[in-house]
Amino acid sequence: MPFSRTEAAALGVTRHMLLTSSRFKQITHGMWIDTKPETEIFAPVWADDQWAWDQVRLTAGLGVDPRSVGCNVTAARLYGLPLPRSADKRLHVALGEANASRRRRDAVLHRYVRLRADNFFGLPLISVPQLFAELAGVLTTEQLVELGDAAVGRWHCGPLTTIAEIRAELAARSRLVGRRAAQSAIELVREDVDSPPETRLRLRLIAAGFPEPSVHPAVYCRLTDSVLHPDLGYPEIRFAIEYEGDHHRSSPAQFAEDNRRIAALEAEGWFVLRVSKRSNQSDICRIIEHHLGRAGLL
Repeated sequence: MPFSRTEAAALGVTRHMLLTSSRFKQITHGMWIDTKPETEIFAPVWADDQWAWDQVRLTAGLGVDPRSVGCNVTAARLYGLPLPRSADKRLHVALGEANASRRRRDAVLHRYVRLRADNFFGLPLISVPQLFAELAGVLTTEQLVELGDAAVGRWHCGPLTTIAEIRAELAARSRLVGRRAAQSAIELVREDVDSPPETRLRLRLIAAGFPEPSVHPAVYCRLTDSVLHPDLGYPEIRFAIEYEGDHHRSSPAQFAEDNRRIAALEAEGWFVLRVSKRSNQSDICRIIEHHLGRAGLL
């Protein structure tokens, strides 16, 4: 855990040791960590090294100012929400005081007149509806939809909020940087989406001029006496689209389950189009155009 110089002295760590020993690493102004012992932290099961580093940095920031709340891209990463690779890697924190100083050498500081914070694995983070509004000035419309789908869906620890709560946050703001992007994005956010790649696939189909496919349409399969939910689909013509991530091929159990589901869907007269990140987008569009056109949906 991060500690201050005063706390270091109580542990028998001198100022000289802090400045010269490779064992101690300064995280932010006035805060260090001991790199030698391994420390268990309270973290979600999907957390990686980047999550752990952000957790340490925010915890150190709290040591500098306990009023701090993780916000902006820092909060998005800690919530496990998708961001573009080019997203800012700096620590972003917020204070719920309109007159708070904006000077902070170790972090980007944001001021909030009405700040709402949630506790996420022991970390104070800005509420997800406020986060969505804040990132409207940073992300594109498509990136906001991806983040919104993950926030209201089942990605990682979701759902973290609802579409209604995000709409209420946007409506409550008299001023909002990126309002047009936010309003356009929330109209495209859908519940029950499993992953960001599924969001990107849905948005690509809409951008190509196709009718928006349903997310996880319910299909009763008599063969297995069960209800299946393909990733995307056009139920009126029994056309399903399944996105297959790398884990679908690397996991024998997942591969077997995929085959069982597809066989059951096909037994009910559905055509199943399987898509991966390596699929040719032009071929996908031609296949979809063929089926929709033949059914008179184009």
